[in-house]
Amino acid sequence: MKRLARHLKRLWLPSLLAALVVACADDGYHYPDIRQDFLTARTDDGGYVRTVQTDDGATYDVQNSVSASDQAADTTLRIVAQYAIQSETDAPAAVLLYSATVAVSPLPLPASAFGDGVKADPASVLSIWMGLDYLNLALEVKGTDASHAFHFVEDSVAWDPSAARREVHLSLYHDAMDDPPYYTRRAYLSVPLRQYATDGVQAVAVHFSLRNYDGELETYTFEYE
Repeated sequence: MKRLARHLKRLWLPSLLAALVVACADDGYHYPDIRQDFLTARTDDGGYVRTVQTDDGATYDVQNSVSASDQAADTTLRIVAQYAIQSETDAPAAVLLYSATVAVSPLPLPASAFGDGVKADPASVLSIWMGLDYLNLALEVKGTDASHAFHFVEDSVAWDPSAARREVHLSLYHDAMDDPPYYTRRAYLSVPLRQYATDGVQAVAVHFSLRNYDGELETYTFEYE
């Protein structure tokens, strides 16, 4: 099966090093308030990230030159970034990206879409929470430097028209590909949910499950409105 999602892709920040060298050489420099969050990034026709949106709904221009992975043009992608807001008063405000990791964020697929079957290798939940139209996960997985494949399985979707409500059951696809569990790494994933809020739906109950390293099935439930 073609690998639908990979572990921890990187964004290229070609102009960042020079910016940091100049900043550190200035004795009067004041370090900015650096944040780390999931962001929704949008690229232009040249593959450069032009805007990012926070999970609070705020949109910012990207001040430095940042090329998306493989210079993907006209694309929306989820990233985990360290960034600083350059101005809260100017319109539009801008951010400076210090580092960014592409989060695994494909649309969930039914089990039948995985030609080699659903892989459910274990993972540990470091944190899981609702963002803007996404369910965000920070996972810990055991292995080496080898790639792991991640995706999301749509196990079932139930629709109650009288309550304008959907019940969505999802689970983690994780193929460790026989990677020896020598040490722990972190993986960032973000499940798109907007596609479930259609046809007059006012609320979505999201149930997300995965297998932990004790062999137990963990299930987390969230309300997406």
